[in-house]
Amino acid sequence: MTDVAPGTQAKRLLERASRVLSTANPLEAGLGRLVDEALTLEPGDPRYRVHPEPFATKFSELGSRNLTFSLEPGGPLATADYRIAEGTDAVRRLVRGHMGLEAESWLMARSEEARGSGYGASSWGAAIGASFDDAGLRETAVSYEWGPSLMDSLPAPLYRVARLAMERLPGLRPAFSTIHVGRRTGGQHLTFEMTNAMSLAGLEPLMRELGLGHQHGSLMSACAFVLGARFTLPPSVATVTVRPTHAGIELRLDVDLDRLPDVPEPLTPLLQMQMAERPHSVREWQRWLSAVSQEDYQRPGSFSVLSIVVRPDLPARIALHLRPAAIEERPSRRDNDDDADDASAWAGPEAVGAWR
Repeated sequence: MTDVAPGTQAKRLLERASRVLSTANPLEAGLGRLVDEALTLEPGDPRYRVHPEPFATKFSELGSRNLTFSLEPGGPLATADYRIAEGTDAVRRLVRGHMGLEAESWLMARSEEARGSGYGASSWGAAIGASFDDAGLRETAVSYEWGPSLMDSLPAPLYRVARLAMERLPGLRPAFSTIHVGRRTGGQHLTFEMTNAMSLAGLEPLMRELGLGHQHGSLMSACAFVLGARFTLPPSVATVTVRPTHAGIELRLDVDLDRLPDVPEPLTPLLQMQMAERPHSVREWQRWLSAVSQEDYQRPGSFSVLSIVVRPDLPARIALHLRPAAIEERPSRRDNDDDADDASAWAGPEAVGAWR
């Protein structure tokens, strides 16, 4: 069959997923050009397997009915400065069009330091994300590389939590900060790269000081179960994100599956077993897999990031990034089209406050 550019296939994925999940179509918000620009290389190019990823869709138990995805402005070949400028402008346009001028002003004020001339991003610069529900754009976000020199520009509640995390967990290094804008509120969180090996048990002292000690067992159990009884993560495989919320501190552990050796295969049954006590999550997971499956590919793609999220009022919940098959391989008709929607059987290797 005729080859189709990865960007075109990714846009078809978003259109199909929006129909299956009954959400607004992201392409109608003007994001099609950014998807095309992010995916200009041939399918399977190794530069698609970097983090942040040029394009990925996301499932989360905390927002299972939403269509959520992230992308890197300009794709793998763009400069850090371009991604910062283009990513900020894209999110600004989304916020102005869907959340209003007050939200836009808040976004620009909050991101000013990261956009400044003295910032000096040295690697990837910025990436953006968006989440759509049946009412339209639910939330959008821009993530900036965030070194120690920018720590003082963090909001006070986030700064205090960040300093505590760095003191209690040796090896944490500020990696990036995400400014997210929703319909009524906005906020910011900070993500650390763990440069040392990370023991899941070693998270307990920090979680206890953050008011999350009672959730440590659920986080450790969920992560170790899905990853095949692994209780220690190698250096530079894990990131830790902290986010002040009205309910207390939210902590997210992300595992880069591309860098983790011996990821259990198949992973899907383990994920479903982890969610088995939450039948609604299992149903929404299977529905999401069906939504992001395309008929010209043998599988939806590859899981690239596993996330475990806890809050004071919420035990561990699962989130996953999926790198679509259109980025990894050329399309080929399945031998049996009747299996096209049987995604559940597929096995493949992400301070809330008022604007004021």
